[in-house]
Amino acid sequence: MNKTLILGWGESGKSACELLRRHGEDVVCFDDNEGETVGDGIENRRGMSLENALEDINLVVVNPAVASTHPIIRGAIKKGIDVISEIELGYRYCNGHTVAVTGTNGKTTTVSLIKSVMDEAGLKAYALGNIGIAFTSMADSLNGAVAVLEISSFQLETVKTFAPSIAVCLNVTPDHLERHKTFEEYVKLKARLFENQTEQDVAILNYDDPTVRAMSLHIKSDIYYFSSQSKVKGAYLKDGQICFSDGKREVKICSIEDIRLKGKHNLMNVLAAVTVATVYGIEPACIAAAVKKFTPPKYRIEFIGEKENLRIYNDSKATNIDSTIRACEAMDGDTALIVGGWDKKIGYESFFARLPQKVRHIVCCGDNSDEIIRWVPDNADFSIAKTATLERAVEISLGYKDVSNLLFSPSTSSFDRYTDYKQRGRHFDEIIKAFANG
Repeated sequence: MNKTLILGWGESGKSACELLRRHGEDVVCFDDNEGETVGDGIENRRGMSLENALEDINLVVVNPAVASTHPIIRGAIKKGIDVISEIELGYRYCNGHTVAVTGTNGKTTTVSLIKSVMDEAGLKAYALGNIGIAFTSMADSLNGAVAVLEISSFQLETVKTFAPSIAVCLNVTPDHLERHKTFEEYVKLKARLFENQTEQDVAILNYDDPTVRAMSLHIKSDIYYFSSQSKVKGAYLKDGQICFSDGKREVKICSIEDIRLKGKHNLMNVLAAVTVATVYGIEPACIAAAVKKFTPPKYRIEFIGEKENLRIYNDSKATNIDSTIRACEAMDGDTALIVGGWDKKIGYESFFARLPQKVRHIVCCGDNSDEIIRWVPDNADFSIAKTATLERAVEISLGYKDVSNLLFSPSTSSFDRYTDYKQRGRHFDEIIKAFANG
């Protein structure tokens, strides 16, 4: 057995394959999708029996989109073949420094901000991982640079030695239960980010999230926190200022008025990034300058314009209930909300229990529309409608005259109709532009 099998192609599989081939490894692929074209000269073992597909394999690298229940994974484990994630593979070949960020919400914004701070400080840093550029595409060419990694629960399922120098957990709320089945299992996977760290490494936790704070009981590395409510060893708020303390000395970083990001959840993302940057040794002035300049990535409560005094926001990145609630809380004034998409098999009882009163109208659009409506409370003080298309959902929402905001924040994944949240976000932008043009 002397070959590596890439399970699932796509960008992740392609990058893993290229990394392995750069280092002289023999690579084959197994991709179930008949429409997927793998790289030139790469054997695709789709359609082979399990025994034949694994016959000469000593390593399986799993694309994060592939569930751990896949027959190839189960068969490989049974045969004693090493099964790892693309993130683990990248780590094994990494010749730079690693900062890793996980959490249910805020990962991309936080990773992008950390990279921006490092850029401001003159450090060479790259935003990689779940943010859209595979870790394996650059892991062996970092040459001392920093890989700032966005890490999902899917990628943590099959890590073995992955131990980032600085690891951050932003928050944990129910998500991806269609794959992980229980919230407890989801939490365990998030906590795996810290599993292989040593006392020389740093763990950074959200002190305000009890689930995340409880992870500290099992962490061996040096722990810092960030909090909007308490003074902690790490970053916190004090008299309208973001401050940092190492337990001995307090340093002021910047005013919260300097932050251009909208919403309390983004304030938490800034606190997390400030903690990372300060622990890394970056001067407060550099951190403050980067925070003042930073604008969020697209489709995260993105203001895209006004129509007849109605402010319109594109929050297509809201792929779970918690992120949509946070977006609603960030709205200034009464709001019409468009929700719905892929059915993640998650009930919406908590959604309606936490829904701010400023949400006056809800329009459901997507495969899980009936599931959302099923949880509407009897005493609801908002209107709710269901429609088949996003175009019609926008049309209905634009018709409400008693609100100040139209918020597109789906609360679930996009896979019912789109390849990802970015395609969904572009579609919403196009629809708004068409209405603006009459």
